[in-house]
Amino acid sequence: MRWLLALWLLALSALAQTHTVAPGETLFSIARRYGTTVEALARLNGLSDPNRIRAGQVLRVRPGEEVPLPRGRLWYAPPVQGRAFGLRVAGYREGWAEFLGVRYPLWPGEEGLWALLAVGALQGPGEYPLRLHLEGEEVVLPLRVVPGGYGQETLALSPTLEGLLQDPGLKAERERVVAACSQEGPLRFWGAFVRPLEGGRTTSAFGTRRRYGTLFTSYHEGLDFAAPLGTPVRAVAAGVVVLSERLKVRGEAVVVAHGMGLCTGYWHLASRQVRVGEEVRPGQVLGRLGSTGLSTGPHLHLEVRLRGVPVDPAPFFSGLPLP
Repeated sequence: MRWLLALWLLALSALAQTHTVAPGETLFSIARRYGTTVEALARLNGLSDPNRIRAGQVLRVRPGEEVPLPRGRLWYAPPVQGRAFGLRVAGYREGWAEFLGVRYPLWPGEEGLWALLAVGALQGPGEYPLRLHLEGEEVVLPLRVVPGGYGQETLALSPTLEGLLQDPGLKAERERVVAACSQEGPLRFWGAFVRPLEGGRTTSAFGTRRRYGTLFTSYHEGLDFAAPLGTPVRAVAAGVVVLSERLKVRGEAVVVAHGMGLCTGYWHLASRQVRVGEEVRPGQVLGRLGSTGLSTGPHLHLEVRLRGVPVDPAPFFSGLPLP
């Protein structure tokens, strides 16, 4: 009975960690409602401009939730559609987690075991089991995924670009990008991403539902930055280059592995300046901004994948999504 009560409380508390923006609300009014600050909400949600929120957008209003375990405790950040979220476990020396069909190793840190988990952008909102396997014990907890509040857009494509989307090699290219990302090793950086460009502006957010010309509807798997041709494109965090080549759809492309199955991809470059196997530091130039591959103009498409699942890069610029 005690554990049934704990699970029930967990489900309720998971719901209480987010707020769906209503028409006319501001970040200030939301912060006042939950007894926090505009700065804290902006940092928690990766908002570069606190004045730009939209009705229907789901915001995290508290940093995380704490749950008792048989021999320790669990802390987790509320899962949101299309985002990564962290969890930390105290009281155990080893284990792994499973969520939405993906298995994640738990890595030792100063305050226990921890992991980054992913929620796909098309994952339906609702309650899903988190399975923790801890030194022979299995604990199953319900976590509620809330909507990401994504917008929509239509891209007008030339016949040549529409042809690229119908290329039979498109699936193989995606599989190559995913396979290049190393799943091994602890995280190679801590804190927040640095910006990949000096200047530039965001032109298309992650998760936006897209209609591609006369073809099909999908979603935007990254974050687009517009800037002049030739602008230096920089690594957002320390890591190792695991792919550097010309691809049909992604154009001149670089993939950097950061550990724990977390990788960043840099698409549509004009040129590349790094090789596979090279270790890079935050801010190191990887190449120059261009418009190669499936691109309608000069821009950088920055992509973040966690164990193969695309997740929103924006929150990482405020810091790792940890509880």
